[in-house]
Amino acid sequence: MTLAAFHEELQSDIIATAKGEDQKSSGADFRENAFTEILTEDLSVAGVLESPTTCHFEGGSGRLDFKVNGYGVPEEDSRLDLFITLFYPQKEIRKITSVEIDRAFRRLLRFVGAALTSDFRKHLEPGSDPYAMVLEIFAKRDQYDRIRLYLLTNGIVSARKEAERVGSFKDYKLSYEIWDLERIRRLRSSGVAQEPIAVDVTQFGSDGISCVAVADETLGYKTCVALFPGKLLHDLYDEHGARLLELNVRSYLQARGKINKGILETLVREPHRFLAYNNGITIVAEEIEFGEDGTSIRSIRGMQIVNGGQTTASIHRACKENKVDLSHVYVQAKLTVVPPSEFEEMVPQISRYSNMQNKVSEVDLRANNAYHVGIERMSRRIWAPGEQSKWFYERARGSYQTDRAKIGVSTAARQKFDREYPSTKRFTKEDLARYVNTWMGVPYLVSRGGQKNFVRFMESVPAVLKGWEMPADEFKELVGKAILFRETQTIAREQGIPSFRIQIVNYTVSLVAEVTARRINLLKIWESQSLSPALRKLVAEWLKRVGTVLTESVGNRNPTEWFKSDQCWKHLRDAAHDWVLPELVKDELAKAGTSGPTITHAVENNIARCLAVSAETWFKVQLWGADSGKLEPWQCGIANTLSGYAAAGWKRKPSEKQAKYGVEILRLAEEGMSIDPVI
Repeated sequence: MTLAAFHEELQSDIIATAKGEDQKSSGADFRENAFTEILTEDLSVAGVLESPTTCHFEGGSGRLDFKVNGYGVPEEDSRLDLFITLFYPQKEIRKITSVEIDRAFRRLLRFVGAALTSDFRKHLEPGSDPYAMVLEIFAKRDQYDRIRLYLLTNGIVSARKEAERVGSFKDYKLSYEIWDLERIRRLRSSGVAQEPIAVDVTQFGSDGISCVAVADETLGYKTCVALFPGKLLHDLYDEHGARLLELNVRSYLQARGKINKGILETLVREPHRFLAYNNGITIVAEEIEFGEDGTSIRSIRGMQIVNGGQTTASIHRACKENKVDLSHVYVQAKLTVVPPSEFEEMVPQISRYSNMQNKVSEVDLRANNAYHVGIERMSRRIWAPGEQSKWFYERARGSYQTDRAKIGVSTAARQKFDREYPSTKRFTKEDLARYVNTWMGVPYLVSRGGQKNFVRFMESVPAVLKGWEMPADEFKELVGKAILFRETQTIAREQGIPSFRIQIVNYTVSLVAEVTARRINLLKIWESQSLSPALRKLVAEWLKRVGTVLTESVGNRNPTEWFKSDQCWKHLRDAAHDWVLPELVKDELAKAGTSGPTITHAVENNIARCLAVSAETWFKVQLWGADSGKLEPWQCGIANTLSGYAAAGWKRKPSEKQAKYGVEILRLAEEGMSIDPVI
């Protein structure tokens, strides 16, 4: 695809994303915000950014002006990411001069200097998005030692000089990255954000690192075993971060598990014994350069750690935070050169058989591609009511515009495509995870960002075989959840909610689903392709009430972190305990039990909440209650009975009393077992 064609597609994508945005409430050009959202999401998926937050903010004047379009503070890295956007709405591709680039970075750097002072936020409105951003940057200033500045633009940079810009600011190392139209096009077309990681290991000896290699050419691959210095792994992770683990089936989840804590403890107390205690790491590579006699490794190209992410990140953390001397730390490494044609088949198998520290499920290894392909296939088949349009599931970023471009330049053909697949009915994988997880009552996870929420969503997705398709009614209910979320967003924009709008939307959708026990008739929403007047009125009223509860609950906390906490969700649920559903909304809810004079709204909710729990979860609740003594024997009996009902497909529904006691049991289990909220 030519650069001009890609520019046109990207502009269409920006307009589609920005459609309906309220410029007055954003305080900035809405297309610039849409472009920033699109690109940061792409970079998040590619592993360049971690949980970026867009927040347009500029001020000052003359030589003291500043601007920032968003930020990110990776949890498992010691750096701060900040980005500034140069967006040009013209149809023609804009060439950006070095003067404009320098000015943009200076404006961003002036913001950094202001944000790192204790007085700056005093001039900002408490509770506003810029206030929350500055508060988080200042509060975490001791957690990072590097600041990475990103320039995001839909223009073209003729001469890149990022490497020449590296330097320092106060006590922080500075690095610069520019993402222009050409680089974005390469990312979209290849899915590769950066060049393959290349490692020169001759710094640890003129011949590199000694190894024992297998030279049997009949194997179809090359493999060797070596001892990697801990310093090398530290330096690699320090430079490349999560990119080093892109093919790893698991991400590093802090030092929470026993394995991670054990790794850290050994590094801190007995670093010289780390080699003896640790299982080592597994590496795949595109190419390895060996020494002349084949007994040493001189360089590695396309290096990826597919098992040992915890080990690598723990070594980095031990040095950064605990000041561990790595001079006597070594790690056993098995390296395999995998031909590109065999990557898709061999890498998951290498991960499966090498990962012994944590159990790796089929879900981890397959990433459930078949699940997303099945939804995509169904979205191309099912017409929305009226047989005029379909909902387009964009499984891969940019596929909507790619499919649109395939039909050619004919105006009539483009118009036909736009009627069949209107941009307003396009949704991505990250959107899918957002719709489902707000519906399931985990708004705090959704508020942690697209990638983290998507990873959590994938953990709950059942493994499916190739060729699977989502059942038609299930797809329609999924779109019903999308409409509920999107219309809540629209109402929030109409109300002009100035700050934390996305978090308020997340929590409002979850609360509506919670209080109705997820009995909202999603198929009815599908049929009308909109919310009913009664449900829309409820959402509008509760958006305001939820916004008040959330903003008042922040107190002296960091608002961004508070909204990511399950305690924030618990606080809202407690505050909304006495909120009453209008009768018109109750009348629209789907029936969960057998109709009759005793089946009240509360009874229907209890039954629905019990039906939402799987047989496996009911069984786990029973075992937990018996082992911990937190449940009485009769409560364990009810959990066992409901597990049997669920296993039989709920052919028999819980009675009024069983449902009442079942909900009480679930409340106890949620607190004691840390199961997902289901009540």
